[in-house]
Amino acid sequence: MTFESLQGKVCLITGGSRTLGAQICRIMAHFGAQVAINYHQSEAAAKSLRDELIDSGYKAHIVQADVTKTQDVARLVAQTIAYFGRIDILVNNVGPYVDTPFMGLAVPDFDAIINGNIRSTFLMCQRVGKTMKEQGHGKIINIAATDYKHRSHSIYGLAKHGVVYLTEALALELAPEVQVFAVAPDLIADNEDMTTELIEDAIAGTPMGRLVTRDEIAQVVAQLCTSSFEMATGQTFVLDGGRGIPRIALGK
Repeated sequence: MTFESLQGKVCLITGGSRTLGAQICRIMAHFGAQVAINYHQSEAAAKSLRDELIDSGYKAHIVQADVTKTQDVARLVAQTIAYFGRIDILVNNVGPYVDTPFMGLAVPDFDAIINGNIRSTFLMCQRVGKTMKEQGHGKIINIAATDYKHRSHSIYGLAKHGVVYLTEALALELAPEVQVFAVAPDLIADNEDMTTELIEDAIAGTPMGRLVTRDEIAQVVAQLCTSSFEMATGQTFVLDGGRGIPRIALGK
């Protein structure tokens, strides 16, 4: 760990109670940030993570909100600012997944994935972005996925493409006070929902010979919040071990 401390920064992470969101909370706290953990339904997990961080000497607070709802977003942001005084860093981690082919995709699933990925990111960026502009600084990190580059992952890829588009558009609107980035991981090694066959196929196609971990993704999120990236904005940082590099088969 060589990059600078985030001491005193206030970081709000949506969907922060479990899996990747929880690891981002841990890493941000480890490097000094005060962490606001948003959860929707996983209250027990959020409380457990909060207690874990506090017991380790970090500052953490939990706020329940459905970030697809305008009123909930307003309350989440207001309660976070009321507790910590400001928001310096926003991580939009909420992003539900469905891989049903479009021809068989139920409309409620379409709406849920679009709302959970694009609408939530838009609402949070709009509300927090205004506050950050007013205070004169801020960092927003949107969690995308390499699916945004593919055409084989149903509505999830379309939704993540929207997250990347929002990242670029909002980077222009919120500059120069606020920087906006996206982090797009490929398949995550510690994702319990993947089959052995899927993992083996993915590793076989990855030049680095393994899959990215939640910890590595969280480390990149934290790094983007330091002064090392002050001259960058609107970029999507892909963490796929080279899997997405175009290749051609060379004949003998």
